Amino acid sequence: MTIVSLFYNCKTDNRTVEQKNTEFYYPRITNFENDSILTKIDLDSIKNYGELIKIADRIACSGKLPVLKFNSDKTDFNLLVFKMCSESNIIADYSGKNVISIENNTVIINDQIEKPIDSLKSILRNHILNPEKQSDYSQNIEKALIFYYQDSLFGKEEIKKQLVKITTEFNELNGKNGDSLPLRIKLCDYPYIRIEMPIPPPPIEK
Repeated sequence: MTIVSLFYNCKTDNRTVEQKNTEFYYPRITNFENDSILTKIDLDSIKNYGELIKIADRIACSGKLPVLKFNSDKTDFNLLVFKMCSESNIIADYSGKNVISIENNTVIINDQIEKPIDSLKSILRNHILNPEKQSDYSQNIEKALIFYYQDSLFGKEEIKKQLVKITTEFNELNGKNGDSLPLRIKLCDYPYIRIEMPIPPPPIEK
């Protein structure tokens, strides 16, 4: 009876062992060493992008860094996002080639090129690694940045769907490169403003 009881208890214990979710940290895990300056935002706790940007701004204006947390298929994502405080007078100047912008379901590259978000795998490869040294993409891994913006009513489920796609495609690329690449994302308050190139003057008649 004792042996049967012990065997039964062993089976019960094995059933209660839970596997931990896989965890990923962005830009890199080293950015999480000083967690006193980090403030977490649970993506499931917000309604839409408008609420997300307000919370992230409040955190940034308090002198801390917002970390967006979400999960999918037993995977936990921890995304330290860059957000400028709306009360700051600092003006950041980014080279167009170092930035790709994601709005709605479109990726804007170097101000002129637009591609669907389904093309993200090849876009991230070119943007972060740029193996062919294409002039439309970043020339420096450490400067490659993603601007992310959506309409204020864009719902949390759609945000999660897009962020899971971005991070999953990045994870595949990163895994092929010794897990050495950073993923940098900036939350934007406003949609992308396209730079209008001046029309060249007509040629001078001789």
